[in-house]
Amino acid sequence: MTKAIKAVMIEKMLTHLKHLSTEEQELISALFFKGKSERQVSREIGVPQRSIHGRKIRILEKLKKFMEK
Repeated sequence: MTKAIKAVMIEKMLTHLKHLSTEEQELISALFFKGKSERQVSREIGVPQRSIHGRKIRILEKLKKFMEK
């Protein structure tokens, strides 16, 4: 993937992040922009790591659908 294509994809993804709930945005931000692990986030908010993983997968699927439009 070229840098130009990657930049366009990132721009498109950032645009679609705005369509997520605040909680979803915070989780994606913690995992992908702040570099926290699922385990770290689970400890911070008191939710099992498996729940964090499931939420992440659902959010990424939602973003994928937004980007396909």
